[in-house]
Amino acid sequence: MAEKMNQNVVDAILDLKERNPFVPFKIVLASGDKYLIESGANLVEMRTEFFYASPRKDGFVFIRKTQIAAVEGSEEKRARRRAS
Repeated sequence: MAEKMNQNVVDAILDLKERNPFVPFKIVLASGDKYLIESGANLVEMRTEFFYASPRKDGFVFIRKTQIAAVEGSEEKRARRRAS
């Protein structure tokens, strides 16, 4: 059976990628692995996955859209700032 992509999460990632000013966020996979996205310019959407090249390391990762469980970080920080 083919895995299903969560289009709402993919749309949220694309919105966060284009935010100005950019706010780092994490992509959380079904496995529990998390990837910190520090630069929206380094995140590229492909048909079935995202490609991300880390600006601080000589590393890159392919993130399958069907494996993305959630996005975290950006809303939590804004909510904390407003509550202060």
